[in-house]
Amino acid sequence: MKNILSLAAVVLISASCMAQKSNVRKAENLALAETPDYAGARAAIKEAIANEETKDQAKTWYIAGMIGYKQNEAEYLKLQLGKGGTDYNVRGTAVLESYTYWLQADKLAMTPVYDKKGKAKYDTGTRRKIADKMVEYYERRELVYYAYNLWEKQDFAKAYEAFNAYISIPDLEMMSEKRYQDRLPRDTTYQDICYNAALAAYNAQMYDVAIKDFRKLTEQNIKPVQAGQFIYQSYINAGDSASANVWLDECINRFSDNTWFMQNRINNLVNSGKMDEALVYLDKAIAKDPQTQYLLLKGSILDMQKRFDEAIAVYEEALKTAPDNADLHYNYGVVYVDIANEINEKAAYMNAKDYKLARVEITETFRKALPYFQKAYEIQPDNYTYKHQLRSLYYRLGMQKEYDELAE
Repeated sequence: MKNILSLAAVVLISASCMAQKSNVRKAENLALAETPDYAGARAAIKEAIANEETKDQAKTWYIAGMIGYKQNEAEYLKLQLGKGGTDYNVRGTAVLESYTYWLQADKLAMTPVYDKKGKAKYDTGTRRKIADKMVEYYERRELVYYAYNLWEKQDFAKAYEAFNAYISIPDLEMMSEKRYQDRLPRDTTYQDICYNAALAAYNAQMYDVAIKDFRKLTEQNIKPVQAGQFIYQSYINAGDSASANVWLDECINRFSDNTWFMQNRINNLVNSGKMDEALVYLDKAIAKDPQTQYLLLKGSILDMQKRFDEAIAVYEEALKTAPDNADLHYNYGVVYVDIANEINEKAAYMNAKDYKLARVEITETFRKALPYFQKAYEIQPDNYTYKHQLRSLYYRLGMQKEYDELAE
């Protein structure tokens, strides 16, 4: 009785195995039919992939990939024959599906099977068929068109998946032979696609992925400045300001002719209240390029730190090269106003005689500010801040006529 039950179990197992192999054949036949049934083919192969008897066979996964390949081929042929438009979403989905299945098929094909003598055997035939079709996908840029289609729909995560599948093809192990590499150029178009892939990751808020991919671009000198800027912004968006600043320092050294990285580093230090460090970076920037914005910021920081003489010296130097810069004149005047306010604060603790002298000094200091505020207003008469501060100064100095004229 036990032997009969055992035999029955063997029969059942064999029947199950045959059924799954039949599903593989069925899927293949439905996909290759004159009138293909892609839905039916996918349903059949799905069962074979899930079954223990066939899920580890390279052929199962190869046929799974063939379904998408044939569907895309049919759409492509329709376009070539002028039989209506093509659906890039259908084509792209099919290509990405087959790409994914074929990676697994290749993995199983190159998993050694040992014969009785212990000799390893590989399914090189399946690998070769897959490689030929992968090259075809690369040359026709099927995955790229699909990625752009997804981009337009703002599905950036899926677009990244499609871009990344495309750019990974030349680096697949199955593509190592020269005959394949000769057909897989990493030209400027390929480089642009690599950049767009990283940008898709950034737009999808996949900041870790974006940083990794943009870093690779900077290492390969592909749009290194733009990539560097996106790396910085990815760190900021991910809330990692420490890494962002470290990266800025790297870029300041590498891209010394580009001011963007230096400006952001200085801004970060100023916003963090680290004024002394900001001045160190400003001096480096000014030594290389004494542009007005750097000098303005340096003067403002020195004024803020009550290092008035140093601030005045900075503005004096800046006005030599930018005499018509309204901000320079205005900030110069602000220094004298701040000096006057500083004297006024100290005057509160003076005796009557010293206080009277202090009031004279305060007035004279305000008068020193006057020509700079007037010049700033002359250059930009529509600037409300300049006008308001000039009116205030006229009032303090008792210049009623000028105050009334400006008020009108």
